[in-house]
Amino acid sequence: MVVLKPQSDFGHAPPPRTPYSIISNLPGWDMLQGFRDGDMSPMARVVHIYPRFGPTQFAAQLGAEVAKRVGHEGKACMLYLNPVMWSFTARHIQNAHREESVLDPEKLTFKCVDIAGHRVYAVLYEPMHTKSLLLSWGAPGIGLSIRSAENLLKNIDTLVEVPFDDYKNPPAPTFTPEGPAHQLLRENINQLVHRAAINPELVKSQPSDVRLFPTGMAGIFHTTNLIQEYRPGTNVVLGVVFHNTHHHLVEESPNGFKFVGKVDKEGLDELETWLDGETKEDRKVSFIIVEFPGNPTLESTDLPRLKKLSEKHGFVLIVDDTLAGFGNVDVLAYSDILLTSLTKSFNGRADVLGGSIVLNPLSPHYSELSSRFAKSFKNELYEADAKVLLANSSDFLQRTRRLNRNAEAMATFLHRTIGRDDSPVVRVQYPTLLADKSNFDRFLRRSTPELPNPGYGCLLNVEFESAETARAFYDKCGFYSSPHLGGHVTIMLAYNMMMFGKKPKEREQFRGLGAIEESIRISAGLEDPEDLIDTLKEALDAAVEVKKKAAPNGTN
Repeated sequence: MVVLKPQSDFGHAPPPRTPYSIISNLPGWDMLQGFRDGDMSPMARVVHIYPRFGPTQFAAQLGAEVAKRVGHEGKACMLYLNPVMWSFTARHIQNAHREESVLDPEKLTFKCVDIAGHRVYAVLYEPMHTKSLLLSWGAPGIGLSIRSAENLLKNIDTLVEVPFDDYKNPPAPTFTPEGPAHQLLRENINQLVHRAAINPELVKSQPSDVRLFPTGMAGIFHTTNLIQEYRPGTNVVLGVVFHNTHHHLVEESPNGFKFVGKVDKEGLDELETWLDGETKEDRKVSFIIVEFPGNPTLESTDLPRLKKLSEKHGFVLIVDDTLAGFGNVDVLAYSDILLTSLTKSFNGRADVLGGSIVLNPLSPHYSELSSRFAKSFKNELYEADAKVLLANSSDFLQRTRRLNRNAEAMATFLHRTIGRDDSPVVRVQYPTLLADKSNFDRFLRRSTPELPNPGYGCLLNVEFESAETARAFYDKCGFYSSPHLGGHVTIMLAYNMMMFGKKPKEREQFRGLGAIEESIRISAGLEDPEDLIDTLKEALDAAVEVKKKAAPNGTN
């Protein structure tokens, strides 16, 4: 029996540990809950963390050095290649969603510098205002990466300040050059989209239809902004999606936002009725974004029906296949834009961020979208990051096979405990165990030697009968407690509690959609499945003991 345990201290990444590591070790349900509610003190001990949480490692060091050299030593500093972030940040900190952290833009200092051929846009502020700005860094996802900052830090003596009059009219950007790895990445992604297609006649993309971004959220940020310019209208989120996607679009939907939480027949019926009403009133819908499957509910919608609705009503349909992975599913034909976070299982080593979209040439929007991207797209994916993504993804299909196997093994094991008198588990959310499995199955790719059995992805969510049993499981389980999924080690997070548990109204809304607080999201890694099951057993034993103590007279 092998029970896994983290091989790192609090706040440190698992081996192989590098400055670029994006997994951390953040154990403890209560610690996570405290962080959610505003206790930032544990962060002082954190060395590695997901880079969209804030500038880390070389990005933080470069920010401090830039602040010093432009006469603002001691201020916190966020750095970007894209000048759009000046006006975005100024607007973001004034948004009512900042609540008690609303901030006047006059509290910010904007500086522009050139370093080693890169024009960098700095947002400086007093550290006490960090809470006001964190999501301005995290949601758009276009802050300087750790590797890009590392290179600029080595060339810091080339820094020259660039004058300007008003942050609303910043100096022209340089962005960052592409290298050979960018084109090879586009070719590889396009090849994977075509590989083992269900109907090859419906997959017509070329490498030129692939756009690369520094993060998955950057893909969402730029793509949704472009669509809103092309087709102004209401933005729609269908189903429970990644929390940053949802919360970002709640704020960044200038012509209206609509959330349809259910993706089953009832949800699509509701959506169709609403769409018919909007069309009747001559109100346009800009786009609908849906994840296949959803995070963390793992539900899969009826994509063919949704595609027909998009054709009837003219909106752009964005399908995010990050959880399933384009190694497993073939959904380009039922989307106008296929969006993927390359950070997750595509990269698989938890040491770089990236994102991609693929435009569907058979889409009625293709000509307009392709033309607009050709005119407006600028590269923000640093060359060194592209090289790492390219190298790490070389064994993507082999890792996909292991991730599928491990996640399904854990889901099946936990599911089989349901119904036992002592079991604290009440439901396991994984595509094989849900009523909408057939929606997923119809998009499984054909069998090939490198991936004989396309599967259901790396993520599952486990629901417990109480917060107490969930906490006992979480505090005992030997998986890494960290944001992220699709990495080389198995990761868990009390995701719903952290992301949707603070505000009572939001908590109840998402609870009704199957994202309940007393649950734990687990992302399978590459370990031996027997070790994963042994680790689950030990954690379940701890939860069982808590359940027994809570029963009348301490018994079941």
